[in-house]
Amino acid sequence: MISERVLASQFQSLWGEVLPLLTPSFVRVFNEAFEDDLSLYPGSMNLKKIDISPRVEKHDLVAEFAFQLAKESKKRNVPAVKLKSSTEIVNSVFREAICFLKHYDQGIVDDLLNSEEVAESYLLAYQYEKYLNKIDATKIEFSPKIVGAGFMNKCYADLSIDSTLYEVKTVSRNISGNDIRQLFIYLALQASEGNRKWTHAGFFNPRRALAYRFSIDHFVYRTSGGKSTPEVFQSIVGFLSREIEFDTSF
Repeated sequence: MISERVLASQFQSLWGEVLPLLTPSFVRVFNEAFEDDLSLYPGSMNLKKIDISPRVEKHDLVAEFAFQLAKESKKRNVPAVKLKSSTEIVNSVFREAICFLKHYDQGIVDDLLNSEEVAESYLLAYQYEKYLNKIDATKIEFSPKIVGAGFMNKCYADLSIDSTLYEVKTVSRNISGNDIRQLFIYLALQASEGNRKWTHAGFFNPRRALAYRFSIDHFVYRTSGGKSTPEVFQSIVGFLSREIEFDTSF
């Protein structure tokens, strides 16, 4: 079994066949064309760009802890900062973050965050709250479950808002081709259940206060050379269902 991250970053024969026009130059244009700077919105809708503190070293854990805080905040319908009053809840959220990271990297250590890392986690969690309050949505779901297929087990995407699936990237860089391919793995697997849940997809970056949203069908048409979305999705799922001999373990 492999993870969606491995599939997105490797297996170039698959991606060259299904999304041949998803080139580095296209990705650069994508970042320029679809980027929505949330720091420019007025008043309470304004999100702040959050620089990485010099004392923050465990970047992945900070990002995942912030995500889990935002998820718990939404579940309980209280601001994330109010979760601080319950050590039991915070510890449970932290364990969830560690468990998630270990799914992709067994070398992750159950290490505590320093005071600045904790503070930055809560700042990032607050970004989720402000963004979700900005959006007039009827259904918000953190960690929607994605069915597996072939040599990929079930997995979890990041954030579903009505008919849009968002992948969260708490990074200082732009969106990459691997990020886009990972998002399309989720979309294809979900569609294999027989009823497409999402018509749009995008990214949310709480650190840079950026959001991206696009039509799935239009994006597929542009990057596949004119193929239909069902055709591309079927190719991805069909590839996963093939018997493939791996040279290395993942």
